Amino acid sequence: MPDTEKNAIIVGAVAGALIGAGLAVLVAAQEGASLRDKFMNTVNLLKDQGQMLKERSGELQEKSQEIKGLLAESMDVVKEFKEEATSAASDIKSEVQGFRS
Repeated sequence: MPDTEKNAIIVGAVAGALIGAGLAVLVAAQEGASLRDKFMNTVNLLKDQGQMLKERSGELQEKSQEIKGLLAESMDVVKEFKEEATSAASDIKSEVQGFRS
């Protein structure tokens, strides 16, 4: 094989390798940028979701305190009703015993 053909093959191989390497760098850089964008979008989404969960947990904590207060008030009303009912039952019992005597 003449030297010119060998040189042409070598030049072609080197040119092909350089073009392939250049394309690989371009594609890898684009995929890396795309991956970084996706990652940052996910991070931002998680931040937003975390903030929303924090706000919601605060709201739920406030509501639970309100419910706790309402339950305490209800228990007080029930206790008061029980005391009044017990007193009324005692009064009725005394009156019935007074009629018997």
